[in-house]
Amino acid sequence: MSADPFKGSEPPVHFIVPGPLETLTGGFIYDRHMVEGLEAAGRLGMVHELEGNFPRAAPYDVAAGAAVLSGLPDRVRCVIDGLALTSLGQAVFQHAPRLDIVAMIHHPLADETGLSEAEQTAFFQAEKAVLQEVARIVVSSRRTAERLADFGVHPSSVHVVEPGIADWVSSVENKPAEGPLRILSVGTMTRRKGHDIALKALAGCRDLDWQFDIVGGARDPVHAAELAALVGELELDDRVSLHGEIPEEDLVHMHAASGLFLSASHHEGFGMALADAVAAGLPVLTTDASAVAAPVREAAQMVPAGEVAVLSETLRGLLQDPAARQELADRSRAAAMKLSDWERAASAFQRAVDGVILQ
Repeated sequence: MSADPFKGSEPPVHFIVPGPLETLTGGFIYDRHMVEGLEAAGRLGMVHELEGNFPRAAPYDVAAGAAVLSGLPDRVRCVIDGLALTSLGQAVFQHAPRLDIVAMIHHPLADETGLSEAEQTAFFQAEKAVLQEVARIVVSSRRTAERLADFGVHPSSVHVVEPGIADWVSSVENKPAEGPLRILSVGTMTRRKGHDIALKALAGCRDLDWQFDIVGGARDPVHAAELAALVGELELDDRVSLHGEIPEEDLVHMHAASGLFLSASHHEGFGMALADAVAAGLPVLTTDASAVAAPVREAAQMVPAGEVAVLSETLRGLLQDPAARQELADRSRAAAMKLSDWERAASAFQRAVDGVILQ
């Protein structure tokens, strides 16, 4: 039994997530650690895993999510992941007066890459409306907190809880493999991650010796197929590997063998894969359009998002200059000490959910 006199003194917390909690994306990994922290503290009510393609879920999946809210007793504390929150807007409006609803926003839906102007407007208006109804909002980065001001959210209702570093990172001993420089990118195959930009930029460096490993699930099957086709069109089949989702032990080996971590993302809610790469001591090249952690910004070399030519030129410089890569690796090791861990993050999350001012 815990010696913590406050353990169990606060009400249990229900958590609504838009899919299986074991899903290997940054948002789900974050939610899973928060759930584990609530469970360890004796605070977890129940995890409600919704079915459907949120935030574009079918009406019957939305109805099932609404039924979850309907079934919760009065004054229950409930966290809703942002991917499901907007779809459940009508139910949130109905039940917010009797429930203590907390929104978990990784990044606004309207900021997703590849949306039409009409879709951006629809997501923005829907999210703006529902965020007025929740009791509190937890976000995973300060930049996201600042962004929510555009949604009419008062800063006093927003709590920043940055993610921790993956447990497996401590096992990484970065010793780049001999032969071609291995470049690693970790992120789901969605348009927002900019894998197509990275591929086109690397195609401009085909005269140099490198191999590119992309790790991440095909969350957008259409885009994943486009990426596979692009590899062929660029004649990079023998230099690019699309690994999909891989176990943690393989992530350790890939980080250990890589000489450069690359992210061409158009936007990040925090950039957990980037933070893990910094913590593992890798040189990092990424874009300046992401809401990544301050220590990552200190460590990484940054280029404008979506600019193939600039990224290609920067990659060429790093591929040809071991000293420049070593300088970035040194910056990563220095910045790693400023990153959080999941235990602290889970504790901060519980305080935020309870409405305790964190900063």
